[in-house]
Amino acid sequence: MTCMAEGEAGFHNIKHTWQSDYNNGKLEPETPAAQPPKCPQCSSQQVWRDGLRYSRSNGEPVQRWLCRNCSTRFSKSSWNSSKNSERIQKGHRLILKRSSIIPYTRQVCELLTEESKNLTTVETQTQETAQREGTTPATDIKSKIVDFVWKLKREAYAETTIIGYAYSIQKLLRLGANLYDHETVKDILAKQENWSPTRKNQVIKAYLTFLKIHNLKADMPKYKVAQKLPFIPNEEEVDQLIAGCGQQMATFLQMLKETAARSGEAFLLKWTDVDTRNGTVNITPEKQSNPRVFKMSGKLTSMLNNLPKQSINIFTYKNKFYLQKAFMKQRKRIAHKLGNPRILQIHFHTFRHWRATMEYAKTKDILHVMQFLGHKNITNTLKYTQLVNFQSDDYVCKAAKTLTEATQFIEAGFEYVTEMENVKLFRKRK
Repeated sequence: MTCMAEGEAGFHNIKHTWQSDYNNGKLEPETPAAQPPKCPQCSSQQVWRDGLRYSRSNGEPVQRWLCRNCSTRFSKSSWNSSKNSERIQKGHRLILKRSSIIPYTRQVCELLTEESKNLTTVETQTQETAQREGTTPATDIKSKIVDFVWKLKREAYAETTIIGYAYSIQKLLRLGANLYDHETVKDILAKQENWSPTRKNQVIKAYLTFLKIHNLKADMPKYKVAQKLPFIPNEEEVDQLIAGCGQQMATFLQMLKETAARSGEAFLLKWTDVDTRNGTVNITPEKQSNPRVFKMSGKLTSMLNNLPKQSINIFTYKNKFYLQKAFMKQRKRIAHKLGNPRILQIHFHTFRHWRATMEYAKTKDILHVMQFLGHKNITNTLKYTQLVNFQSDDYVCKAAKTLTEATQFIEAGFEYVTEMENVKLFRKRK
């Protein structure tokens, strides 16, 4: 008992000494790495650091944040200014060692709808000096990009267009271009030898839109693009690619193959757009084309029924860019496994080209293909007449005696020809 009493007394003495040192500021508590704050607007933790601001009361630095999801800018409360406060930045993690526990509060900035109050203010004299010297304040550039994205939204630009334009502008900045000096942009474009003329024209289009939004003008070159016919794989290669992908990706590609829908149209499909009982799917158009209704095959209906219904959308990728990234990764693996580099040339839009070409080869009716694709202008459809270049008119002929056999032949792409001796004849071009 005596030993236990002495041990407890020693423990209390040590605890008292530690608390005394801690209260006197001699020791610091272990603080875990700070997690990214949540956006006060959408509660997302996908945020970017957006520079520092300084408190008006005590001049303390305050970290600003920009939400990648809803573009809301906000900042945390002022930081402790004691000697024990230290900011240690390692990669994307910020560790704060503080001598006392500071309650976590956030000061929410206004949304981009009031960008005049929200964006960083740069004096006119500073801007003129920066333009004259060929440099631009970083805070002003970042504010201009945020303002650019928001104004594109106000002008009802498509989401994919906004993301593409913003990526192109940020790419120019990373390469060292000064957006206020279009000559530096020309120099950057001239140095990108691995960029195709099409990509350079897309970057120029984004840059000209950026200048137009900010009431600026510039004379930019227009690169000549050689007209090329799209790559058309054979059906075996298309089926091999679909068979080698995962469940959700394979269903997505099968949807593209049967409906010739654009990738954005298929990506936005909801479960309410699909009638698995009658085997139909409604396509909501992009690019002001016409809406369409397609009859699905039994294979596609079965693949859709096997997908988990986790949300109102059929395909649960975060956005089209994550979908594209997953597709490229699986496509590369399949091409390497099969030893067929032609598979690497297949993109989402290739399925649309392939199906349109097959429809025209089967029907020789350009108006049917136009309606099938949802085109409003037949000029966009005429190029598929150039893609049909079969060396022979040889066909594979099949005979169906039962309704089941006839259904299987139609799903396999065979065309009904006639009926003789109670046997239905189908054909398919070799």
